Amino acid sequence: MTDFTAHLGIQAASPDDTDRPGRDAGKALTVTGEHLNRNGTLHGGVMATMLDTVMGDAVRSALEEGQDTATVSMTVTYLGPAKEGDELRASAEIRKRGSSLVLTEADLVRPEDDTAIAHAVGTFTVLSSD
Repeated sequence: MTDFTAHLGIQAASPDDTDRPGRDAGKALTVTGEHLNRNGTLHGGVMATMLDTVMGDAVRSALEEGQDTATVSMTVTYLGPAKEGDELRASAEIRKRGSSLVLTEADLVRPEDDTAIAHAVGTFTVLSSD
């Protein structure tokens, strides 16, 4: 986990981040007052960061030694609000992988009532350290 995501309070949802290559089993966040926008609901930028992080980790789980990844594009569809105190979970999975681009999807939900908060589709590039 990076310093930025740790600063936001985003954590691995379980001790095992990935249960198989190409999938991230989840990131978790408890919404605090610092995460809220002017309307008193979770800021969309926090949601986008959480979704980007979980998708990037799903891609990293399927890479070979010496490879890394970076986000090329991401579309987030906001489906509902979250409020202070809500426990949220994000999960992601690779949908298609080419030689240099990877398409992923992610969902952000409130597990207590299975409410969908946001959905994202992301394209990531595969980088080589060579």
